[in-house]
Amino acid sequence: MKLAVWMAGAALSAMLLVGGSSAAELPELRRNGQAVQLMVDGAPYLALGGELHNSSPSSPAYMAPIWDRLARNNVRTVIGAASWELVEPEEGRFDFTAVDDQIRQARQRGMRLVMIWFGAYKNAESTYAPSWVRRDEQRYPRATRNSATTLVGRFPLNGPILSVFNDRLVEADSRAFAALMRHIKQVDKAGTVIMVQVENEVGLLGESRDRSPLADAAWARPVPPELIAYLREHRTILRPWLLELWKRQGFREQGSWAEVFGEDRAAEEVFMAWGFGRYVERVAKAGGAEHPLPMYANAWLGPKPGAEQPGQYPSGGPVARMMDVWKAAAPSLVLLAPDIYIDDFTGVLTDYKRGDNPIFIPEAKIDAGNLFVALGQFDAIGFNPFGIEDGAEGHDLFKAYGVLNEMTGLIASAQAEGRIRGFKITAREVRRETLGGYTVSISGPIDTRGLFGAGTGSAAAPPEAGYGLIIHSGPDEFTVVARGVSLNFSAPNAKVELDAVHEGVFKNGQWIEGRTFNGDERHFLFPNDSLRTLRIRLLRRPGA
Repeated sequence: MKLAVWMAGAALSAMLLVGGSSAAELPELRRNGQAVQLMVDGAPYLALGGELHNSSPSSPAYMAPIWDRLARNNVRTVIGAASWELVEPEEGRFDFTAVDDQIRQARQRGMRLVMIWFGAYKNAESTYAPSWVRRDEQRYPRATRNSATTLVGRFPLNGPILSVFNDRLVEADSRAFAALMRHIKQVDKAGTVIMVQVENEVGLLGESRDRSPLADAAWARPVPPELIAYLREHRTILRPWLLELWKRQGFREQGSWAEVFGEDRAAEEVFMAWGFGRYVERVAKAGGAEHPLPMYANAWLGPKPGAEQPGQYPSGGPVARMMDVWKAAAPSLVLLAPDIYIDDFTGVLTDYKRGDNPIFIPEAKIDAGNLFVALGQFDAIGFNPFGIEDGAEGHDLFKAYGVLNEMTGLIASAQAEGRIRGFKITAREVRRETLGGYTVSISGPIDTRGLFGAGTGSAAAPPEAGYGLIIHSGPDEFTVVARGVSLNFSAPNAKVELDAVHEGVFKNGQWIEGRTFNGDERHFLFPNDSLRTLRIRLLRRPGA
């Protein structure tokens, strides 16, 4: 009887955690109109922050001076890490010292944490697996590659890589991750940890597939029916690359991997994607059973210039053309996230944004302009450049965080209703956006030094690119946050002029009005040297 009562109480507690509007409500991803949004404490949350360098969170002493600097620079979300080698240094013995410090330090400063689990796989290697795992090759055999050393750029990558097809490995990884999530649930009653990344940039470098005996046996087995069912049910919307790969084999629904997909590198990448996807799914499910926070996987991108073939980038990782395979293999994950270090930032987000995959950026270059593109063009739920502790004091990105953190509600509602546009634009560009019944022409930076007298234009040289957000905030009204751009509004069969322009700031979502702009200042609404927030009311008059 006591056991039955305890179980009923536990079930009731779990229901209270997941449902309702209590303070203990768990974070989740929820569709809101046109956007899928991250909900924290029942409200939309924009995870604007950064990821720490891999080794930084391993040492509370090293991190001690960093936390205040991040808080001072408006970083309200930190992507930290828990590594298997530190969490389980000996089999069955757990140590959460570094994890507890990250939670405590973030909570003291009102920050939120996204926690990475550096388990068996990190950057297509297994260096974060504990020594007791890597030493025991009988229980935890390695993947086999024809090349012992892989060049990534100029750097040799010759670390250990464990075979993803080993049940003993995924069981050990899952047990450790489950222990971590159980511990977080116990110590993080305030809900500081809001998301979890499972493993890091998984895949195999140096080969398009693992050549170990375990992998060879898996390659010869029939393609799992779960993957075939997914392909059949989503055939009309599959990525064209994957559809063509399946088509060349006659859309077979039974047979080995070679029979269904072929025998080349492309087919082997699909095979590895299923292997890594199922591995990550098992780890995620084990952790989610203990504490069901939103979980995701990140991708080392490819194909890309200089890395066109699987194995030149991690074969089997959640790259854009493997998203369908990963969606079938790992349904517990709420999203697949790109790590973006290439110049085509917009192209990558175009590849990753789809109805079942909201945009979250866990790694990128420190670039303020890309933040505005992600939020306004792709309804991103988070933007987190890598090595955030290296960002210069007062960097443009940190200043942007300071402005946008106060506008979360406005941005989220505009994303949900399709009333927002984001842009990054160079000096010679002109871009046109349709919003709120108007065409908005956006021009890049110009040199305004000394025009119309000192102090009227910007004292700074024009930046390489201007950037900003435009939000349709009311009838004939726009709220604009921008730097280094010029705007012109037009409408069909009408003459459009500025009716009123007010400078201001948001504090806790509330608009606080400052100067009214008129005269010379109307020619330079958005300076080259800083962000400015304006509310612009338009007057539409009849006429062409």
